[in-house]
Amino acid sequence: VSALRGDNVTQPLAAPWYDGPSLLQVLESLPTAQDRTDGPLALPVQYVAREDRADAPGAGHQPRVLWGRIAQGSVKPGDAVQVFPGGESATVVEVRRAGSTVDAAAAGQSAGLVLDRQLDVSRGDWIGTPDTLRETRQFSATLAWLDNEPAVLGRKYLLRHGNRWVQGRIASIEHVLDIHTLVPGDAHQLAANDIGQVTIELQQPLPLQPYAANRVGGALIVVDPASHRTSGALLVRDLDDAHAGADA
Repeated sequence: VSALRGDNVTQPLAAPWYDGPSLLQVLESLPTAQDRTDGPLALPVQYVAREDRADAPGAGHQPRVLWGRIAQGSVKPGDAVQVFPGGESATVVEVRRAGSTVDAAAAGQSAGLVLDRQLDVSRGDWIGTPDTLRETRQFSATLAWLDNEPAVLGRKYLLRHGNRWVQGRIASIEHVLDIHTLVPGDAHQLAANDIGQVTIELQQPLPLQPYAANRVGGALIVVDPASHRTSGALLVRDLDDAHAGADA
């Protein structure tokens, strides 16, 4: 490959000693890993809209449409759902896509839900199939550290999960991986490009899922509250049962 002239990048190399594919052909032929989309509904709420409905019962009735991109499962009118935080239940009466009412929506699609009753729902909340999401304040995760300033125990960071921001801290560092041998070793902090196993404590409970089960529900980013730099990426491994569901 020549970056200077683009040799063998998009087109195969015109040389008598090479008859293989170009870099682009290799990349396009690699197998792709599909996200898991089946299972119970999980939808992070991104936007709450109100609209005037002349055909709605009662003068001045403004139904709320809860918009977001479905992370897992599917939804249709008549489905029972549960809102987190809080755990209140409701029934879906309408499903919207691109401003039109549809029969159903599935994972990967942006959809708006109209519920049968008014609930306190705002950006950052999650909507799911009843009794499938678990709120927790503590979890174990793989942390890939990106910041030049090391990750230290006890310091508070901003964490983003879906569309919600919460405060959290690193309660413990179980180990750090040697990137050459993948052997875990002891560590009291994580430097730039380190990958470690950590325990995170949250100021507010979140409805988390293991990353292996759902990439959206099990991923968080870590932001330094002073510099506002993206400092790390968290992949949820296990939820702490002692801290799960206590606030639901």
